[in-house]
Amino acid sequence: MANLSRLVSALALCAACPAMAQTPPYTYPLTIGTSSTSILIANPTRKRVIFHNPNDTAKVAVCPVGPSRSNGAAVTAAINGPGCITILPYDRVDVPGPSTGGAQLAMPSAWIGIASAGGSALTIFEFE
Repeated sequence: MANLSRLVSALALCAACPAMAQTPPYTYPLTIGTSSTSILIANPTRKRVIFHNPNDTAKVAVCPVGPSRSNGAAVTAAINGPGCITILPYDRVDVPGPSTGGAQLAMPSAWIGIASAGGSALTIFEFE
């Protein structure tokens, strides 16, 4: 009986302590086509993003919105295009924000994407 009362006391103490807040990833299931399109808006608190291509055959390409630092031109998403990350079927790309001194910094840029076939799926996981 004494063990039971100690267990109840311990559980009451744990319930009184505030839990550490943890932000789960935000999930964005999208359908994109063969034209460059916006896939993720700018977010000044974003620390990491994972792009997943769940398609059987379609390739997907993603890139941050420009302009390009090399020539100042606007960036357009293209499969195997300059400045783009091409994601093969069933593959994923993890893009962590930069880190300094052990702290992960924000990567606020908006992203655009394109697929090699119309009506292709793309899943995005965004971490803050």
